[in-house]
Amino acid sequence: MRYAAVLSLARGIAKKHDISRNRRRLGEFMEDVFNAVTRRFNLCERGFQVRAAIYGEAFQAIFTVIMEELFPDVRLIHGCELEDACLMGVGKADFVVIDEEDRILAVIEAKGSADYIICNGRRIELHRPGLIRTDTTKKAIANAAQVKYGISRDIPYIIVTSHKPYEGSSSHCMLKLVEGKLVDMVVDVKRYDELREMVKLIRSAKPSKLIYRRGRAVRIGTR
Repeated sequence: MRYAAVLSLARGIAKKHDISRNRRRLGEFMEDVFNAVTRRFNLCERGFQVRAAIYGEAFQAIFTVIMEELFPDVRLIHGCELEDACLMGVGKADFVVIDEEDRILAVIEAKGSADYIICNGRRIELHRPGLIRTDTTKKAIANAAQVKYGISRDIPYIIVTSHKPYEGSSSHCMLKLVEGKLVDMVVDVKRYDELREMVKLIRSAKPSKLIYRRGRAVRIGTR
């Protein structure tokens, strides 16, 4: 229920910014959604864990709406259990992309959060948003390994983020080690050019042997 409310909020803000035509406003759109979610769920009064969970859902909604507005032909599914990759329950894949026959083309991990919060009119910086946080990067890479070794080395695994790590940081170093191997792309959702390259990769992907059925992936030929 909470995610549905956040998604509705994000769709309304996207219309205000007209992001389908104003692609340079993706960053403003993202900030406005985070700020709206802060007010809606009174995040100034919440602890780190609750705030992180809600911002995580907000970022997933932000990515969903960006794809709806800019690439409406891409069949993006929010939340998919991948048993072969041990991604189940609360740890299920954030997104999969499917073709016209419901075959899974790619797995997408969303790692994003706000970099500031406004409380009582005061702007407070939030440190290490998105992939700048080392633990977040490690989790994304672990999930990539599960997908590549559990399903196929050929299926694209893409990380979309609100903030890429700084050059020379531990997170940056770790991603450089696995890009092109475990992780096919790391995409800044504020950058239309990077989103376009991501979609190009997905459209060229060979369908996997998994098909999407009612919230989970099943092997073709099984029920």
